[in-house]
Amino acid sequence: MESNLFNDYQEWFDQQEMPAGKRKVLKAGVELFAKQGYDGTSTAQIATQAGVSQATIFKYFKTKQDLLLAIVKPMIHNLFPVVRDDFLAHLQQPTDLSTLVHYVVADRYHFLKTNASLLEILLTQLLVDGQVRQLFLEVIVASRPAFENSVLKMVFEEQLVRAEITLSDFIRTIVGQLLAYFFQNKLMPTDQVDEATDLARIERIIINGLQ
Repeated sequence: MESNLFNDYQEWFDQQEMPAGKRKVLKAGVELFAKQGYDGTSTAQIATQAGVSQATIFKYFKTKQDLLLAIVKPMIHNLFPVVRDDFLAHLQQPTDLSTLVHYVVADRYHFLKTNASLLEILLTQLLVDGQVRQLFLEVIVASRPAFENSVLKMVFEEQLVRAEITLSDFIRTIVGQLLAYFFQNKLMPTDQVDEATDLARIERIIINGLQ
């Protein structure tokens, strides 16, 4: 089953109406925060990358923290709910665990790759920034009923997984494997990556862990 998701941050960003200077600052912020980290990036570096003055940055964002929130809030409040709803809408009733896992792995890894820079920023800031963490947790809590009432419940009703496996176990198993692989490729890049083979191996690991 091919993924029907093509929603990404860049798509959302391109559709927003904003002054050219603000757009340049946001784009530079994404690039540098992802590459150097939030704490390792100064507003002077962002200004240089954007080709604007620091005064332009502070015209639109009072602090560097405000710039960070302007970057991650659209992803948390706009992108995640849209992607969640589209993902669940395109899930077909599972007939076997391997077909379902294959779709979920392929679809979610596509999302990770498409939004790689934003996810790097978000995931690192979740560990150290209480405000970002609170925004993210609110979306996660609000999303739980959608997952519980989706066709995923058939996984448990049809006993496609072991009896002790919960929905949280199911999601955690898949997300954990995909995030580990995603960051492995980011932190230890190699030209020898065979993505198709690696993802197939991840699917087998997930299935063995759930059945």
